Amino acid sequence: MSRLFETLQLKIGCYAYYIFVVSFLLFIVMVPLYGELAAWFFLLSLIIIVIGIVYYIGYAKERFIAYQDMFIKKGRSSLKLDDDSEILCLTKKGAKCNSFLEKKTRKDYDISLLFLSDDFITIATKCPKFHIFRFERHDRKKKWAIKDACGINKEYRYSFIQSVHFNPEKKTLDLVLTSGFVEHIQSDKPDADKAVVKIREKLRNSTRTIQTNLWSG
Repeated sequence: MSRLFETLQLKIGCYAYYIFVVSFLLFIVMVPLYGELAAWFFLLSLIIIVIGIVYYIGYAKERFIAYQDMFIKKGRSSLKLDDDSEILCLTKKGAKCNSFLEKKTRKDYDISLLFLSDDFITIATKCPKFHIFRFERHDRKKKWAIKDACGINKEYRYSFIQSVHFNPEKKTLDLVLTSGFVEHIQSDKPDADKAVVKIREKLRNSTRTIQTNLWSG
């Protein structure tokens, strides 16, 4: 029941503009025949819309974070990573909600994950797309369970990575390997920039370790 209430409030906040337009048109139609009732109806509609918008602004991001955490937990378990291992989430914004007050949280996102261990980076892509009202599910054989694993996982040793940067043309985080191959990972710039800083730090530490081993030998 609480889940249905939460979804209802999020939908009201997401589609507040359309709900307002419909309510206003109904108010115009009702006024000549039911003036007082029309006024109360429109006032109630405005209150519901405001509550929905406030709820959306406060809780829409929490639903997205919970969705990310589901993949992070599954990935950390399957890769047998320590709890202190750093995990980065790369997102690419999709469609907006129609609320005229909503600016940041989108209705859907593409998600990729980067698992940073001491020596390797594991890239999880083709993750089920996040949609605030619809989750991708398995078929009947798996009892319509929500898909909680990404489709492609690749792993690279830091010593095989030459450089990392954000590609503004492709809108991707690019890992340039020493072989010359470039791994393109879809991401909006803010997430990619944070990842670049973290990965470069790992690359510098990796380089220092290799040099130390060579000199000590």
